[in-house]
Amino acid sequence: MARPAILQPGQSYTFRQYFEMVYEPEDILAEFGYGLRRSPLSLPQSTTDLDRLDNLKTRIEESLPYISLTSEAARRELLIAPILLDVVHYTHA
Repeated sequence: MARPAILQPGQSYTFRQYFEMVYEPEDILAEFGYGLRRSPLSLPQSTTDLDRLDNLKTRIEESLPYISLTSEAARRELLIAPILLDVVHYTHA
């Protein structure tokens, strides 16, 4: 059975409108013939002792399979807030 279209033909969408949609990112990308692959990033490393980093990474990775990140609130609370709290811890700012 074919799934119903998410995007309306001939309709233009703003960047923000895609984030306001209640569909999974994988489903929206499929409308354009693309897929989504989630994988770790390799970013520059700090020489500062980040004593909370392993715990933060573990908590986020454990939660990702169970939480949909379709809403801004979910992304903010699961991903951004814990990171910001640790930034405050390390920078005392």
